[in-house]
Amino acid sequence: MLVAELVERLDATVPSLARRVEGAAELAELVRRKALPQASPFAFVLPTGLVARAEGDSGTGVFTQMVDEVFAVVLFVRASGDITGGKALPAIDALVWAVIGAVCGWGPDEAIGVFQLRRGQLLSAEAGAVIYQLDFALQQQVRIIA
Repeated sequence: MLVAELVERLDATVPSLARRVEGAAELAELVRRKALPQASPFAFVLPTGLVARAEGDSGTGVFTQMVDEVFAVVLFVRASGDITGGKALPAIDALVWAVIGAVCGWGPDEAIGVFQLRRGQLLSAEAGAVIYQLDFALQQQVRIIA
């Protein structure tokens, strides 16, 4: 459910990504076909897992633990006519900061926290394309009543 909300957020707040943000299934299909997105720039939002912030606390029949739900935003920018992808680096830099601005400090209404940037890294700059990954975390709480 949070993937869909992140997709909507990026689609609505980053003009260059309007109607150019998809989820994991669409990325998996491109990987299966060994293809790249036809549009540029393009983004994919992927859930990457949960990370415990601290040990859980158990008392009076309730277990609680703070966890970060982590998501990757994988950005793709074509570098037409540039096999190394070097010409796309200024465009990817601007896109990276636009995505950070759209996600950091924002959280869905039902969330207890807001998204924070975890890290960003260049995944690839070859074959005329630059691929960059941003990881964001949203604080959540596990609460189990025994």
